[in-house]
Amino acid sequence: MAEIIIWLELVISKIPLPILEVWGRFAFLLGSMVAIFAFTGFTFRNGKQFRISREVWTWNLKSFYFFLITFVSIFISGYLGSSIVLIPGAQTLESLKDLSVFLCLNFFGYPALLAVPFAYGLSDLIEGVPPDFLWDWLPGYFINPSLFWISYQMIGKSPNFSKPRVWVYYLIFVFLFLILEPFLWGFLCSKQFGPEISYHTISSALIFTTGITWILAPLVTFLLFPFAKRIGYFWADIPFQVKEVSITEPRLVWNSAFKNIDPKDPMSEDRTGISLQLFIVAPFVCLVLILVGITSYVTLKNAEQSAYQMVEILHKQWSKNIRLQLFDLETNVENINSDPSILRQVLDASIVNTQGRVFLFDHNLSLISSLSNEPKSSRLLETLRVELRKQSSDMQFLETRLSFSVVTKKPLSRENWNAYVSRYDVSKTKETIYLVTLFPYSFYLNGVYTGNSESAMVFAWAILLSLVLAVLLAELVTRPILRFSSASKSLAKGDWDFPVGESMIAELRGLSDAFRFMSQELKSSFERVSESQRMVMETNTNLEKIVNDRTVALMESNRNLLDTIETKERILLDLHNTQNQLLLSEKLAALGQFAAGITHELNTPLGAIASSVRAMSEILKKDISNLPNFLVTLNKDQLDDFQALLMLSLSFGDRSSGLMSRAEKKERLAMLRDKNVEYPDEVLDHLTSIGVTHLDSKIFGIIQKPGVHLILQNVVTLGSLYRLVYVVQSATEKASHVVNALKHYLYTDQSVSDSNSQKVNIPTELDSILTLYQAKIKKDVEIIKNYFTSDSCLADRDKLNQVWINLINNALQAMDYKGKIKISVTTESEFILTSIKDSGKGIDPEIQDKVFLPFFTTKKHGEGIGLGLDICKQIVEKMNGKIDFISGPSGTEFRVYIPKV
Repeated sequence: MAEIIIWLELVISKIPLPILEVWGRFAFLLGSMVAIFAFTGFTFRNGKQFRISREVWTWNLKSFYFFLITFVSIFISGYLGSSIVLIPGAQTLESLKDLSVFLCLNFFGYPALLAVPFAYGLSDLIEGVPPDFLWDWLPGYFINPSLFWISYQMIGKSPNFSKPRVWVYYLIFVFLFLILEPFLWGFLCSKQFGPEISYHTISSALIFTTGITWILAPLVTFLLFPFAKRIGYFWADIPFQVKEVSITEPRLVWNSAFKNIDPKDPMSEDRTGISLQLFIVAPFVCLVLILVGITSYVTLKNAEQSAYQMVEILHKQWSKNIRLQLFDLETNVENINSDPSILRQVLDASIVNTQGRVFLFDHNLSLISSLSNEPKSSRLLETLRVELRKQSSDMQFLETRLSFSVVTKKPLSRENWNAYVSRYDVSKTKETIYLVTLFPYSFYLNGVYTGNSESAMVFAWAILLSLVLAVLLAELVTRPILRFSSASKSLAKGDWDFPVGESMIAELRGLSDAFRFMSQELKSSFERVSESQRMVMETNTNLEKIVNDRTVALMESNRNLLDTIETKERILLDLHNTQNQLLLSEKLAALGQFAAGITHELNTPLGAIASSVRAMSEILKKDISNLPNFLVTLNKDQLDDFQALLMLSLSFGDRSSGLMSRAEKKERLAMLRDKNVEYPDEVLDHLTSIGVTHLDSKIFGIIQKPGVHLILQNVVTLGSLYRLVYVVQSATEKASHVVNALKHYLYTDQSVSDSNSQKVNIPTELDSILTLYQAKIKKDVEIIKNYFTSDSCLADRDKLNQVWINLINNALQAMDYKGKIKISVTTESEFILTSIKDSGKGIDPEIQDKVFLPFFTTKKHGEGIGLGLDICKQIVEKMNGKIDFISGPSGTEFRVYIPKV
């Protein structure tokens, strides 16, 4: 076996060390990611496919047993493996511990994964690993079982090595493990042993050890897997013990002990809570683990501190003794450095322990003398010299303390040394000698480590006994409760005499008595209910005859009722037709009221259009025909002036001619005369016509030129044409607005039936209706519009417009067409509120409750028949809305609520 390890070291040493360091760091990062997935409950299985999902475990007492068995098996196998030596001084049978991890993970699942890090740490502590190493290796204790977790993902549902498929997955797992785990530990150990030793020696040893594990694992699994299934301790065969759930949607993918699960079925079985047994056991176990950890830590630290204080005293006494002997030697010898053998005898005589070392150095750190059994050149001496050079500044003091490590490859070891440096000045030669005494940590910490290992063993047994005690306690408390559960189920099935047993716990015994009393009471109640049921059945027999007789009479009444309903339906249909005729009558009446106003609104823009067209014709006949001849006579400067004045006229275009007061006109006329402008009166009129009322330097530069009055005359002609065109355009838009409003009002969407609703924008409809009423409201009526919403309502547009016409017409009549009408549209909850408020004299309080009654009116004869508000109310209520009003001496406000979209 030693030859195998030597061959492995030789092969790995061929790989450049930087590549191994990079690969070790990569293995650490990849292992950390796998550990996060493993310990957070994710799985790469998703039913029969490899996709990411989650494992949901049922945490009961059996889950705790899985944890306990894993902990014990790793603890025992680690202890046994460390006592079986494969290669003396180099390798023990650590494969047993890894084999236990592999078996427990594949047999017990996630609870075993949680137990592995704690069991690993306790096992290494028992084997004598220094506690400082445990802290440095802590990430490895979580990453290492996570790499075993890969096998659990691949073959964990059926680790049956009689199937070829399992062998394929197993070999893939072994390959991944061997290229990751040894170099991961090489990275973790590089801090203690250095990169070369860690990656070449430690990684090779781990490949050898885990290689033995993977040779034994298939055989041991093949033998133990049927036994685990037979006793019911294989996680995948326990019903509802674990289920796999998709992370993208709440559906069940796989459930333990159920091979045929439809992935589309919702999770119908929810048994993921913590059982009562585990609820009792878990706090107890956690408390024991915390107390054991704190006790071991405090004990170890106190022991180390005491040992360190002891070695400090020993250093000082030893150094003091040697300095005294050197002083005595200096009095008898001319030069103490002349004969090293004398110094060696002094050092040999001063030795206090065989593990101690002492060296004398000169000021250049050259060795003067040491113990007679210490070789002249050793790794310890070289390492000490390097550390002293690092501490050269501190060596100027009389006393200096330092610690360092000496790492050896063959055999692999890391020995820590505690050194005490004192300075001795030779009085005769004025030389400085450095006296260094050394003790290995093992000298004063061996007992601590041995005691710590024994304490760890005691703690392990204490933890195991605590776990057993917790299980017994859980059984003692929960067994009667489980019997109560079984008795309750039997009681529900009608078994009144199911035994609930007794318990030594007083509270549970009282609960048993109460349960038996409840069972007897339920039995008596059930007997009384049975007797009552018998009497009810007899009564039902008598009632059946009565019910049959009443059924015949009821059928006859139903026939009469159907005839009555048909008659009422015909009456309702006639009423509906009558209502539609009345609605049409109201609409026609409203159209008649503002038909004359619409005619006036159209005549005004048409007259403006006709007048403007006549003026444009006159200009075209008289002036435009001379324009080309005039333009031909202009030179380039005059043409530029013409164009500049024309642009001023066009920019003024859509406004009326500029107006000036008499004083302003007189002042500007004087300015023109002072500038010697030709025809000043004509030029000023032309400038005013094209909108130039402010005379700046640019204008004066143009009008001072000869013949400018002719240019201004033609510019005025063209500007007049532009303004007349704008008048025609404005009049056309006004007429079009009136026609569109009338068209919008009269238009009815034929594709929407009477029973259906559509999206209606109330402000748009109100603006169209107000346009139609323009003739009546533009003189003495002020319309105030406040539209605070752009939401649409759900209504019949044509019928809703009839409501606005009736309300606006009533408001105008209530004010005698003089006053203010305030129209506001807002959103209130699920409705659009439309308010129409007039400034009339209001409605008398005596008749306010009658305004919505049909044929009730306060208007004069011929102005209305009293159906307007009644029709408005029916229309609004049919649209699932409501209408009300507020009236007072200052006016009346009608409010209409229509559901919004």
